[in-house]
Amino acid sequence: MSLIRQLSREDVMFVAGETSSIYQHVALLILLDAGDRPEFDFEHFRQHCIERIELIPQFRWKLHSVPLGLDRPYWVEDENFNYDHHIKHIALPQPGDKEALCEVASYLYAKHLDRGRPLWESWLIEGLEDGNFAYLQKFHHCMMDGQGAFKMIEIIGDFEREAPHTKVVDKSISQARAGRVPSNPERSTKAWQHLARLPGEAARNAYDILRPRVLEQFVWPGKPRAQRAVVPTASFNGAIGSDRAMTFCSLSLEQLKLVKAHFGVSLNDVVLALVSSAVRAYLIEHAELPEEPLRTNIPVSLRSDNDAQLSNKVTTTTVTLATHLEGPVARLKAIHEESEQAKASAHGGAMGVVELFQMMPPILVSTLMESLPEDQAAQILGANLIVSNVRGSAVPLYIAGARMDRMYPMSILTAGIGINFTCVSYDGFMDFGIIVDPDLMPEQEVLATRLEAALGEYLALCKPARKTRKQAATKGRQKPSRKKAPGKASATKKMPRAKKAPAARKKPAASGSRRRKSD
Repeated sequence: MSLIRQLSREDVMFVAGETSSIYQHVALLILLDAGDRPEFDFEHFRQHCIERIELIPQFRWKLHSVPLGLDRPYWVEDENFNYDHHIKHIALPQPGDKEALCEVASYLYAKHLDRGRPLWESWLIEGLEDGNFAYLQKFHHCMMDGQGAFKMIEIIGDFEREAPHTKVVDKSISQARAGRVPSNPERSTKAWQHLARLPGEAARNAYDILRPRVLEQFVWPGKPRAQRAVVPTASFNGAIGSDRAMTFCSLSLEQLKLVKAHFGVSLNDVVLALVSSAVRAYLIEHAELPEEPLRTNIPVSLRSDNDAQLSNKVTTTTVTLATHLEGPVARLKAIHEESEQAKASAHGGAMGVVELFQMMPPILVSTLMESLPEDQAAQILGANLIVSNVRGSAVPLYIAGARMDRMYPMSILTAGIGINFTCVSYDGFMDFGIIVDPDLMPEQEVLATRLEAALGEYLALCKPARKTRKQAATKGRQKPSRKKAPGKASATKKMPRAKKAPAARKKPAASGSRRRKSD
């Protein structure tokens, strides 16, 4: 290893943005069905994970930090790597129901990963009430984004119940190598080079942000300037503690696509509209709905279709949730219009908060995160909550012969933002994992129930309106049409019958729990 490997700009924000109560790791809670695999147990699971993780060199890398945080850390090989530090198991308390599962998953999530070791953990959770297992895969966001995470799951798992003898892994993953530990002169030189470039980069970034507005005023001098969106403060915007609580639910992907096609919007627009309806209903029930519309932060993937690397290639933007509008159709249309513009701007290279953080040294990012007033964070960051949608697999995956039945993401709460909705499309469902700060949102399980109700509301709007008895009687009293001239064909065609909405597949019930972090 003659070269050194430094974290990319896209990764550094996740390392430097971590505090005592803000975790920058994510997780997947996967329900396993091992009913027809009596041999499946922790040792079986552990051996399978070891064999697959051997194919991912990145899982043996750890961070080598630069003193005082003056420069980005380096990836180096962990010379004392031990699988026992990373592959573990735990049992649920009785009765092992979904409430207990959420409680244990929240407890495991609300612990920092050890910076002195590779930044991941695999937990097999035993004792579910149906005799099955759950699998919690936890990893730091500086390693990869959501799309990278699913590529990782595809390597650890299989698309067939019987594992192939040889697992084929993309060379960009299997041949990746950590660097050597840099010498003190090398670290100092690189740090001073980056710091010397900082003023020029800051000036260029400021220019990139201001240039479109300046040009617009030159081309259309009389055009009024666009006002920055007003972001209200919701009840779940405040100081973030170290505790986490979660809930989850699964919605039929076929039904979501039916709503998408009916209203001519994107699937992500439908997801945002459901979240809008769920949060709006909760706030109305508690008489806490602000007059101004809530806004959400949404990640935007910058990956190409053939990008198989385990890395971060993502930016963020904010869009309205239109919670000030009563009608669900009006909310969906408002969300669609703004999200299309926001995503086009992000893909066009528009600068945002993420890009500003990426050019800073870690010490500056950490200082800003620590000093950010959490009661004003929503206004500064431009969002009240976070919603993320990850494309998964249309067919089921297996791990050590056990079927991955459902998978629920657990993602990040940032300063002042106490709710995160993250969903992944998997095997015919959209699986939602909802993470909250239980001090700001003590009834998180209600959000899952509200999501299901919101989908039912939109499905009802997709059904053709039935004619009333009065309309049917009026039609029966209509005058007979004049006789057609001989030889002329009728111009009236019989309307085809409307198809019924597809029936929903059986899905797991929503559940949630709150867990206090132990001292």
